[in-house]
Amino acid sequence: MGIGNAPIKTPDGQAELATRARQLSQRHRTLLLLVDGRRSEAQLRLLAERAGVPPSVYDELLDMGLITVPLPTLPIELAPHPTLPPLPVDVTLPDVAPESELPAARTLQPESTLNGDIGNYEPWTMVETDYSDLGDLDAPLEQARDLLIRAVRAEAPVAGSLTLMRLRRAHTRDELDALIDEVEARLSRPHRTLATTQLMRRVRRLIDAPVDSSLSNF
Repeated sequence: MGIGNAPIKTPDGQAELATRARQLSQRHRTLLLLVDGRRSEAQLRLLAERAGVPPSVYDELLDMGLITVPLPTLPIELAPHPTLPPLPVDVTLPDVAPESELPAARTLQPESTLNGDIGNYEPWTMVETDYSDLGDLDAPLEQARDLLIRAVRAEAPVAGSLTLMRLRRAHTRDELDALIDEVEARLSRPHRTLATTQLMRRVRRLIDAPVDSSLSNF
């Protein structure tokens, strides 16, 4: 599968996990929870089959707009380069002393949206998703990953892009645990210290929870 071509949840899909507004069946929610932007369609269908989810559920989630498959992206070296000649530019600069026109620091907008990828729904510190729908899969691992991804998307959507990629690629609890310090550094802000501490404590409890699934290596 091409780069960036793994199925992902849409904003509607993220909202559905938080609100249950569409009252999806447990089978639909199970597959929706498995979609993380990291697993391929083939892996998702295999996991769904092992969890007792019919193949048609994947297509139904696509039709409902809860998941989508992004178009594959080309590596930078393969992208076409324009060959247009440079255009002459004649700009008359005003004869004034250079001054910074940036607004005062307190007027700049913060990077954080506190809502991650679920639009105007609850902040990441308040969202509660029922991961029991995952059945035999490693629900604590998926819940811990989802909590960390939500937090980084909310607090550092640009600066934390590499961290988000590493979180999606973490296949085991040990790999996810190794990223906790990196995530905590992304969330290090004076006004969020307590929330960050509580989040990390919750994530560590999930990672340390007993493993009872034979499918957690996917």
